[in-house]
Amino acid sequence: MLAPADTPLAWAARHSPDRITAVGVLAVRIRRHLTDNGAPGLAAIPDLRVRVAGHPERPLWHASTGLYGFLGLPPGDVRIEIEDPSGRHQPQAVTATVPDRSALKEAMEAADAAPAVPPPAYPAVNLRPSLAMGLPPGTSALWGVVREGSRVVPGALLSLTTVRDGAADAVTTLSGRDGSYLFVLPFERIDRSVNPPIRTFSRTLTVFSPRPAVATALAELGFLAGQPANVFGLTAAERNARFLPRTFELRDAGGTLHPQVGGQNPPVSVSVGMNVRLDIELLPLP
Repeated sequence: MLAPADTPLAWAARHSPDRITAVGVLAVRIRRHLTDNGAPGLAAIPDLRVRVAGHPERPLWHASTGLYGFLGLPPGDVRIEIEDPSGRHQPQAVTATVPDRSALKEAMEAADAAPAVPPPAYPAVNLRPSLAMGLPPGTSALWGVVREGSRVVPGALLSLTTVRDGAADAVTTLSGRDGSYLFVLPFERIDRSVNPPIRTFSRTLTVFSPRPAVATALAELGFLAGQPANVFGLTAAERNARFLPRTFELRDAGGTLHPQVGGQNPPVSVSVGMNVRLDIELLPLP
C-alpha cells in the first residue's frame, strides 16, 4: 500500500526484488616489503590466498586497485591470513577490526538516504620474499638456513641493517617452514667516492628464536595458523614475550665458520650485486 505523498515509482524502487546491494567492509592491500622504514613495492600481488580465520568468505580481487575485498564479514576483530600458492612470498598473518556498515546496506536496499557509517578497514600487508622468489642477476641478497644443532628453526625473527637512499634502514623477515630465509637488499650501492670503489659492507644481524609456546603453535597448527599476528609490528615488549634474543655463529657457502668475536655476534658482509649464502647457527642458551 502506498504511503501518503508516495508515488508508484518511488514505492517500486524501494521494494523491487532485484535491488541487491553489496557494501565492502574490509579491503586488504598487499605489497612486497623492501625495507622497514621506507615505502613497499608499488606493484600489487595477485593470485594470493587471503582468508579471515573462522569465516568461509573468500575475497574479491580488484585488479584496478590491487585490493582483496570482503563484503559479508560481521563486525569485530579478525585475523587475516595470507599465503602465496607459488611459494615466492612467506605466509603472514595480521589483524584488523571490521566496522559495522550494515545500516548503509539496509538504506541502499530501501533506497533511503545513506546514513553516516565508518569506512571499510584497509589493513596494509608487506610480504617478505622466500627462497622461491626469482632474483635477477646482479641482485644484492643474503640467504641461508637457521639451525640449532642438527635441527632447522622455523619462525625465527631476523633483522639486518641496511641503507636506503643514504639513510640507515633495516630489513626483517621470518625463517620459513624449512628454516630458510632471504634478505633482498635493493638499495645497497657501490661506494665510488674512493679508489678503489668499495662494494662490500659490514652489516648487523639480529636473531630471535620463537619461545616454546610459539614453536609449539607453529608445529601443531601449521606455519601460518601458528604464526603470531602482526609479527613485524610488535613492540619490543610484545616481541620479547614471543621470541628470545639469540647469539649465533655464521657459516658461509664454503663451510667456513665465522664465530663470535669478543662475545659479540659476527658481522655480516654484504656484497653489492652478489647473492651470498650465510647459514645461521644458534649457540646454546645460557
